[in-house]
Amino acid sequence: MKFNSLPRVRLASLPTPIQFLPNLTEKLGGPKIWVKRDDLTGLAFGGNKARKLEYLMADAVENNADYIVTGAGFHSNWCTQTAAAAKKLGLKIKLIKFGPRPGYDGDDWDGNHLLHHLMGAEITVVKPDDFMSTIEATMKKLKDEGHRPYYIPVGGSVALGAAGYLNAMLELKYQTAEMGLQFDYLVHATGSGGTQAGLVAGSKAFNTGIKVIGACVGYTEKEAQIERVKEIIQETKEKLELDFTVEDDDLIAYNEYVGGGYGYISEEKAEAVKLLAETEGICIDPVYTATAMACLIDLAKKGEFTDKDNVLFLHTGGAVALFPYKEPLKAHIEKKPLPWTVPKWSPQQE
Repeated sequence: MKFNSLPRVRLASLPTPIQFLPNLTEKLGGPKIWVKRDDLTGLAFGGNKARKLEYLMADAVENNADYIVTGAGFHSNWCTQTAAAAKKLGLKIKLIKFGPRPGYDGDDWDGNHLLHHLMGAEITVVKPDDFMSTIEATMKKLKDEGHRPYYIPVGGSVALGAAGYLNAMLELKYQTAEMGLQFDYLVHATGSGGTQAGLVAGSKAFNTGIKVIGACVGYTEKEAQIERVKEIIQETKEKLELDFTVEDDDLIAYNEYVGGGYGYISEEKAEAVKLLAETEGICIDPVYTATAMACLIDLAKKGEFTDKDNVLFLHTGGAVALFPYKEPLKAHIEKKPLPWTVPKWSPQQE
């Protein structure tokens, strides 16, 4: 196995704690619910991407890069953590972000967009259809200028990124052994697929017995999401020389909780944010983690878990995104109709 010999730079504060959620458990009246606090990884405002970046940035450093080129949504936590990692390692960074129109900046700098500017990222906003052509043009321009750019796909969802969550599953196995605890399910948000691929690969490689449930945060149909995760798992197996078999029932994805699309707010997501905050004092964001929590809540209410099950919620960070969504969240708290569901910075906004 090549996993233990992979180059790695230490960016995250690990291991992240596992906490029991007694009030949420009582409120839902079903399984015992726990949370793994990957929002406390310590890079910028924390989050799951720090684990991936430990391996991806090590590869960039080994390749003598001086620029990181990546991108994602306008308020992307991936962009925030990648910018933080780049700056920590003394590298410059170009962010290509999706927006409703080329060059969009918005009236206010808020949430992750503010953080991107604070960290000195060089930002270009484009429509999604122009994303890859802009990435390619950016890489060419930097090379022509004598730089050594290193491109990382959205979310770091390649084998090296998935290695971060392979390692997380190993960490989880040690933690549960010390606690005398066995988790039956792990629920998390799945977007570009790398986190889910790493979790499933780790569960199988280290024989944890945990069923990984992904709640889709984007427009992707669940079959397409599962296929993407399967591809990353295969890439990871080959690159790290791992030997395990993934069955069809090891790949679980729900896309019923996305609320219209990536970045959209919904009553179910707003309720998930409010419920976890008022029962456990834990803040989650309306895009990723709220989608996963809405999934967990609904599955628990439907009896998909038994009262003997231990269900682990993976808090992947991103709570800074609460602030750009303050208007619909305020309306939800005041029991008023949401003023909007499609954010003004969304590519779907006309």
